[in-house]
Amino acid sequence: MVNGLGRRAHLAAADAPPEVVDSDIDEELHELEAVSRNLETHTLSANTRRAYEKAWRSFAGFCEAYGFEPLPVHPQVVRWYVAWMSTQVDDWGRPRFALSTIRQHLAGVADRHLRDGYLDPTGHRAVGDLVRGLAKLRATRPVRKRPLMLDDVTRVIDAMPHDVYPAGVSATRDAAALWLGFAGALRRSEAAALRLSSLELHPVDGIHLRVGRSKADQDNTLPDVVVLPFGRTPRTCAPCAVHRWVALLRTSAPAEPRTRRQLAMRQLYGHQLDTHVCGAHGSDPLIDGSDLALPAPLLRATYRNRKDARIHEVGVSGDALHTMLRRRMAEAGMDPSAYGFHSLRAGHVTQARRNGASTEEIMRAGRWQKAETVNVYDREFNPAARNSVMRLGL
Repeated sequence: MVNGLGRRAHLAAADAPPEVVDSDIDEELHELEAVSRNLETHTLSANTRRAYEKAWRSFAGFCEAYGFEPLPVHPQVVRWYVAWMSTQVDDWGRPRFALSTIRQHLAGVADRHLRDGYLDPTGHRAVGDLVRGLAKLRATRPVRKRPLMLDDVTRVIDAMPHDVYPAGVSATRDAAALWLGFAGALRRSEAAALRLSSLELHPVDGIHLRVGRSKADQDNTLPDVVVLPFGRTPRTCAPCAVHRWVALLRTSAPAEPRTRRQLAMRQLYGHQLDTHVCGAHGSDPLIDGSDLALPAPLLRATYRNRKDARIHEVGVSGDALHTMLRRRMAEAGMDPSAYGFHSLRAGHVTQARRNGASTEEIMRAGRWQKAETVNVYDREFNPAARNSVMRLGL
């Protein structure tokens, strides 16, 4: 420790930070150190930080069990840790640590060493060779979520109880969420993070969404506008689903339960799935720009019993959206075991390609940076497309 700032000597190129005699300057440096540590917390996303912390706890536990100091550590100890993870199995005899998890644990060990000013022990060639060997030993194809096509999405939505109270409140929200995932090709984390102010009503396109910072754009520097176009029919119109949900949010304001129930029932029963409510095809829109002015969560948690439903102020989580989709699929008589919320994003790619969309068009819609990512979905779930076997004249 130097000057009480908590900076280690090995962090700098010199032997130690300069001594500060002036007390006023020293106090300012303390404040700058606090600012710098706050900036450090924004280097990684919250999910990545949690994953690294979990990885470090696991590694520190391994070191404690075998009598090693975890910081700094020799690369040989990291090799032993990789070997230990590769031998751990669960109750069914399956590997407890997937290869991706092992790499994540090594990233957590590297991050802790680098943040504390030490060399990265996981960058040693001996460690890398061990991981590459394990990758070849466990060479298996990644298991991807199967895509949900347009007919699948409409089937799930049609099975929801839209015309009853209080179940219709959750159904209205879930229908909007499914269209955000399918028409907008949003990841579950992106859909969960949307705010009312993220939406902009457009008289020609339907609805523009600004995704903002996301998993693939943590610096929030890439184009992030997503279009939800007007649908040909009310049942396949994503803007209609959003209009119904946002209009329902307005009914949650009254504190008196009776008034709140009456408003919600009137909204549910008056605007079902058989008519446009978004301004398309001469319809009257349910909401306008003033309903989207607040930075409040778009998809919010709901609570309901047999008689009442409440819409909370807090937003749903990405995990909740994943669970919701699987539950709604089961209610529609579909097997959800191979599906998740990402199936909507995969379904967007597969459906669009089957309908003749180019790779460039799909990349623009889903904000993909590499064509190869789109082609993975294409080869996996639409193998006959752009395939010479279809031109053999068989």
